[in-house]
Amino acid sequence: MLRLLRVKNFGLMEDIALDLEAGLTVITGETGAGKSMIVSAVAALCGARIDDDAIRSGKKTAEITGVFDAKPSLRERLDGSGIAVENEIIIRRNIERGKRQSSYVNDRMVSLSFLRDIAREMVDLIGQHENQSLFEKRNHLALLDAYAGLDSMRNEYQKLYDGYRQLQGKLKMLLEQIEARDERIDLLRFQIDEIEKAGLQPKEEDDLNVERNLLLTSEKRALLVNALLNELYEQDGSAVEKLSSIGKSLEELAVLDSQLATCSGQIGDVLSTVDEIYRLISSYQSRIEFSQERLDHVIGRLETISQMKKKYGKSIEEIGGYLKRMKDELLMIETRDEEIEKTRESITEVESVVSRQADDLSIRRRKAAVDLEKEIIGLLRQLGMEKAAFRIRFTKTEATALGKDEVEFYISTNPGEDLKPLVKVASGGEISRITLCLKTILSDVDKIPTVIFDEVDIGIGGRIAEAVGDLLAKVSKNHQIVCVTHLPQIPTFADNHILVKKEIADQTTNTRVTKLDEASRKMEIARMLGGREITVKTREHAAEMLQKRKRK
Repeated sequence: MLRLLRVKNFGLMEDIALDLEAGLTVITGETGAGKSMIVSAVAALCGARIDDDAIRSGKKTAEITGVFDAKPSLRERLDGSGIAVENEIIIRRNIERGKRQSSYVNDRMVSLSFLRDIAREMVDLIGQHENQSLFEKRNHLALLDAYAGLDSMRNEYQKLYDGYRQLQGKLKMLLEQIEARDERIDLLRFQIDEIEKAGLQPKEEDDLNVERNLLLTSEKRALLVNALLNELYEQDGSAVEKLSSIGKSLEELAVLDSQLATCSGQIGDVLSTVDEIYRLISSYQSRIEFSQERLDHVIGRLETISQMKKKYGKSIEEIGGYLKRMKDELLMIETRDEEIEKTRESITEVESVVSRQADDLSIRRRKAAVDLEKEIIGLLRQLGMEKAAFRIRFTKTEATALGKDEVEFYISTNPGEDLKPLVKVASGGEISRITLCLKTILSDVDKIPTVIFDEVDIGIGGRIAEAVGDLLAKVSKNHQIVCVTHLPQIPTFADNHILVKKEIADQTTNTRVTKLDEASRKMEIARMLGGREITVKTREHAAEMLQKRKRK
């Protein structure tokens, strides 16, 4: 719902803020007062291009802002486009002479095409501006289904159809894979064989690296061990020989002075430790080996692991995972013929159900179309279009996500004229009345919250005007309706009445917008009945019309 319209320097409007409410709001005023500029301002919010001439004389820029309630579906869509939305959507248009026009949604700059797209979900602009969702062929089938109460049935059909399309996609993939099957099987078998022949073991690479380093350092380790054994025990002046000499001296001192007995014992411990180190090193020396054959084997094995890692994974564990996937794929390919046959059988089975449900949808749609045609023709006659004809034409198609039908609304407004697509209706007044009929019948199912009627009263009056007002009031129970009118009968049905007035002061012309109370409303209807001169009789007539409406 459009809650606030603010216009700056647009036409004759310097700065106006128009609060709009639910129900039926009528906008009236003398010719030239600026009523059409309000509609043009809403059209700008819906993505219409605005000429520089619309900018107020003497001003360089104009700005139009609209505050809308945020529908859940639209909120999700805007969130997905990176536009933050809470409870309201604020659309703003900036127009600068000779420069690019800017559009914003919640202060995020957007393109005109994006603005037009989202505006279709918020506003139906009926009249000279092209924003009528009901006239677009792409919406006709959904409207017919909603009228017929087929939404649930169609949703079930769409789920079934989606499953059918998924099966078709699976079959296509399987058949494409079959074309390259032999080549793929050869590749998989080669890779599996290569990995299995390599016989890679967990932690094998770490163990081989340790062994390689030992083999490569065997000569150096042997030299170091020999030198160490000599230093410890075997050469003249070895560590053991020197420690033994020191031990004897300490023993003699301990005899002479018992205070050194402890030191003598400690030297004995040191000799025992050195002796143990000697035995360990001697044992280690016996285990130092070098085999060129073993080194070649270890290096070759490491090269094999490196090659496998380059081709199949960063580690032995990853290579094992790759091997499993290759085996699984090979098994799947080798059993694919059976899977293809099962998929074909499933497609045939589901295709039969899809076709049957699509046919059932078509039967129900055609039955509902007859009823909808009768209702629309009846309402058109109430609105003075006695000779109008309305038809819903079906085109049979192959089964799609929407069924087997394409639907378009056709109309003929004058005797002898051929039926034409609804979108080709030329007259603004006819467009408004046709839309009003459709909105009246489809108001419970049409999801557009705000409808602006600009030319609904062209070429009508009297009884027809009352019928228009009555239908507008009915539609306003499910939609916010804003109607610009010149007829006095229509404001009597309104929940809210807004007067647009042109004022001249200090050689400057401004448009003023006022929400009328009951007394002011009666005076405005009297003006619409009698022109500039408001008499007692016109005021009484206006009061009578309002009272009559209240009694209803």
